[in-house]
Amino acid sequence: MTKKLDKEHVEQITTLRESFSQNSIAIGTIETELMLMQARTKELQAEKEKYYAQFTELRQQESDLIETMRERYGDGQINLEDGTFTQTSGLAQ
Repeated sequence: MTKKLDKEHVEQITTLRESFSQNSIAIGTIETELMLMQARTKELQAEKEKYYAQFTELRQQESDLIETMRERYGDGQINLEDGTFTQTSGLAQ
C-alpha cells in the first residue's frame, strides 16, 4: 500500500536535503581552503629557511671581513662616508 505524504513533510524533507547539501559544500570549500593554506604555509616555511641560511652565510662573511680588516688595520673605527679608519688601540700594522 502506498500513501501520499503530506505536502508539509515533503517540503521539510526537501529543505533538510538542501541544507545537508549546502552544508557539505561548505565543508568541502573550507577543507579546500585549508589545504591551499597548508600548501602556502609550507612554501613560506621553505622560503623562510632559505633566508635564514642566507642570513647565516652573511654573518659568516661579516665575521671573516672583520677578522681580515682587524689583521690589516688593527682595532678601530671605520668611517664609510670618507673611507677612513681610525685606530683605537695598538700600532698600525
